[in-house]
Amino acid sequence: MRFVYPCVLTPEEGGGYAVSFPDVPEALTGGNDRADALAMAADALTVSLGAYIAAREDVPVPSVPLPGHELVAVPSALAAKLAQYTALRDHGITREALHR
Repeated sequence: MRFVYPCVLTPEEGGGYAVSFPDVPEALTGGNDRADALAMAADALTVSLGAYIAAREDVPVPSVPLPGHELVAVPSALAAKLAQYTALRDHGITREALHR
């Protein structure tokens, strides 16, 4: 899948996990356990990738996961939006031109 990003879950001293994404450094979060951390990771990734669109910046391409990385997919609605946004940027088409 195109919009599946590797993340790193780091155990925290007091319990729980910190989560970071090598390809999306703004997406930082954490959770009380692995399941909670991965759920929060999906939310952080969604917000961060949406910010790239709002800022009209290139969306980071997911890297190949390394051993120990977890994979987090964006929701399908956001994946469709990211695909359209990326295609328009790749072809130099503005949203205004698309509407015309």
